Parts: sequence; structure tokens; C-alpha cells
Amino acid sequence: MRKCLSTLILTAAATSCPVQAAPQQPVFGGGDKFVAEITAHSPQEISDLLNRIEMLVEAKGNYAYEPIAFVLHGQEANLFRAENYSRYREIIDKAARLDAFKVIDIQICETWMKLNNVQRSELPAFIDSVPFGPARERWYRRQGYQYF
Repeated sequence: MRKCLSTLILTAAATSCPVQAAPQQPVFGGGDKFVAEITAHSPQEISDLLNRIEMLVEAKGNYAYEPIAFVLHGQEANLFRAENYSRYREIIDKAARLDAFKVIDIQICETWMKLNNVQRSELPAFIDSVPFGPARERWYRRQGYQYF
């Protein structure tokens, strides 16, 4: 009887222990709003984010939500300079396509532009600018945007 009771208690404990779920990728819907979490500040990171977004949009079939905000304020912004178009053509064209369909909204920090001698005319027309990128990113977070 004791052995049976011990087994029953152990089984109940094992099945009632909370299991940590694997982190989920953002799912579009329900008014979700996202801002891209950019940490490495590299062209590869931007490419990876755009590829993830494109795959999610293709899986859903359409995108009818708030554009995913990209606030660039590091060296990753250099990839969008006209002089780098031939090197990063695939990334820039994908970003332009996603922007055209209002899936993303890319903004570059004007403070970063000044510090790096980047003129507005060096950037594609679909790219917007903001006075100070980190402040804009904080603003998005206060508005309820989740990191993507």
C-alpha cells in the first residue's frame, strides 16, 4: 500500500510540475505591434530579421497589421547607403519590397547619420529618419510594441 501511494504521489508530482515552454516566435494578429530587436548591428542581423518576417508573412498569406518598426542607429545602417547597394542588393531590395507592402517601416537615426557623415540623399526613398534612434525605440516600447 505504501509503495503504491508513493508511486501515486511521485506520478502526480511529475505531471504537475510546471514545464517551461519554448519561446514562441511572434504571431501576427490581435493588434500585436513589433519593433525589431537589433543587437549585433550588422547587415547579417538585418538580413536574418527580414528573412524571418518574409517567411512569417508568406505563411500567413497576407499582412494587415501595424508595420514592424526597424530603428537603425548603429553600423547596420551603412548597408542602406547608395555606395553599398551592389554589395547588399538582395537585403535592400527585400526591405524595399516589405516596406512597399507596409510590412516594415525602417527608420535611421539622424544623430547617427551626422556622426557618420551620411547624407539623406545617400539613402533609399523608402527609409525614414528620426532625430534620435534610441529614444524612438523607447517610445515604441512605451506604446506597447514588443520586440521581434
